[in-house]
Amino acid sequence: MLRTTAAKAWAAALYSAVLAFLSSLLTALGGADTGFDSITAGQWLTAVIAALVAFGGAAGLTYYVPNKPR
Repeated sequence: MLRTTAAKAWAAALYSAVLAFLSSLLTALGGADTGFDSITAGQWLTAVIAALVAFGGAAGLTYYVPNKPR
C-alpha cells in the first residue's frame, strides 16, 4: 500500500497560496499609481480568493498523490 503524508501537502499548499496572493497583488500594483493604498477592496478580495483557491487545490492534489514506494 502506498502512503501519503500531509507534510508535503502543507508545504505545497503554503507555497502555492503565497505565490497566488503575491501574483495578484503584483498585477494590482501594475497600474499608474503604485502603492498599496492604490489597491481597491475588490483587488484585495481577488488576491485573497486566489490564495485560498491555490491553498485548497494544492493541498488536496498533493496529499492524494501517493508517495513513491521505497
